[in-house]
Amino acid sequence: MKHPLLFTFLLLAGSPLQAGWFFNDPPDYTPEYKAKIAALEGHLSEQRKTTDRWEIATGSFAVGGVLLFVIGTALGARTRQSHDGTRRLGRAVPTTPKPAPAPNGAKHHLGEADPPDRRPTLAA
Repeated sequence: MKHPLLFTFLLLAGSPLQAGWFFNDPPDYTPEYKAKIAALEGHLSEQRKTTDRWEIATGSFAVGGVLLFVIGTALGARTRQSHDGTRRLGRAVPTTPKPAPAPNGAKHHLGEADPPDRRPTLAA
């Protein structure tokens, strides 16, 4: 409790500083400085307009790209389904076969590398 009070007292005891305190006298803004500042502000506003245009263009391209990706994916899926329906031998992409069930009822769990134990149980 002692330190925060001491810190607050030190902050209040100091004299407040004004912005530009390091100048002995206020700077003289001559017309040439004012012209430089106006030219720089004009340059910055032109850059900002150009940047805004680029932001709009890249945003439009991004939305268009996402839209084309979605349309292409949907058309590809529809084409795949249509092609699978016209084949005489069945699907172009084979389905994964189900493994044969174990005779003793053992189940294969995800993450196991080996097939389930197929030895008869002790009760059998």
